Amino acid sequence: MLIFFCRCAIVVVYKLISNSCLSGTVEVYFKMNKPEKLAFSDEATFTLNRGFVIIPFGIITFTFILVLVTTDATLTELAIPCVGTSGIGFISGGIVGIVALGHRIAEIHAINRMFDGEIWECWQLRSSEWQALVEAECDLISPRDEGLKAYTGAVYSSIFGIILAIILIAVGMFAMDEPELKSIMWITAAAVFLLLLGIGLFQPLEARYNADRYRRKCLRVAEPRVWFASDGVYHEALGHTSLKELEKVTDQIRSRKTILFTITVSTESSDYSVALPFPVPSGCEERAGILVRRYRRERLRK
Repeated sequence: MLIFFCRCAIVVVYKLISNSCLSGTVEVYFKMNKPEKLAFSDEATFTLNRGFVIIPFGIITFTFILVLVTTDATLTELAIPCVGTSGIGFISGGIVGIVALGHRIAEIHAINRMFDGEIWECWQLRSSEWQALVEAECDLISPRDEGLKAYTGAVYSSIFGIILAIILIAVGMFAMDEPELKSIMWITAAAVFLLLLGIGLFQPLEARYNADRYRRKCLRVAEPRVWFASDGVYHEALGHTSLKELEKVTDQIRSRKTILFTITVSTESSDYSVALPFPVPSGCEERAGILVRRYRRERLRK
C-alpha cells in the first residue's frame, strides 16, 4: 500500500512539472500569491523625462534672450517674468505629480482587490521569451535600422520653418519702415526656423529615449509572472491592467501566441477601444485557451 501511494505521488509531481510553464526548476504550479514589490503603469508613475524638462526650459531661455536682444529691457526687469514663468512650470509639474499619485493609489486598491479575490490563471515568461518580446516592442518605438529616415521629421519641419522665415522677412522688408522693426523680424524669422528644426531633431532622440526607458522598466524582472482575474490582469513588470470595461477577448494563441483583450476607454468627448495583447509562454497554450473561454463565458455573456 505504501509503495502504491509513493508511485501515485511521483506521477502527480511529474504531471505538475511537465505541464508547468516554468523551465529548468521545480516550481509551484500556480503562483497565486501577490508579489512583494509591486509594479505600476506609466499613468501611475511620475517621471521627469528629458522632454518635460528640456523643452519648457529651452523655450523660456530662448524667449528671455530674444527679448533681451531686441528690446531695451534690463536683466532686472526680466527677472520677475522669468521667475513667474518658472513658477508656472513648477506648478504644472506638481499637478502632474498629484494626478500620478491618484492613479497609483487607485492601482494599489485594484491590485489588492484582485489578489483578495479569485485568480483565474497565472504563468511565468521565460527570460529568453520576455527579452525577445521587449526588444520587438522597442523596435516599434524606435527602429534600429531606420537610419536617416528617423530624421525625416526634421527635414519637413525645417522646410516649414524656412517658409515661415521667408514670410516674416518679407513682412519686415516690405511692410515696415523702421530699421529696428526690420531687425526684430529678421531675428524672429531665424528663431522660428531654429525652433522648428530643433523640434524635428528632438523627435528621434525622444523616441530612442522612450525605447530605452521601456527596456529598463521591463527587464527589471528577468522572468515576470502574469496573473489573470475576472476584472484585471497584473504583470510583474508592467503593472495592473483593468478589465472592468472588457469588450472582447481574441484568441491569437496559435498565430501569435497572445491573448488580445479589447477594452473600452471613456472620455468626456467620446469612447474608443484599445487592444491589449498579453503573450502566452511556450507550454501554456492549452491553459490559455481555457482562460479565453472562461472570460467569454463569465464576462462577455452576462
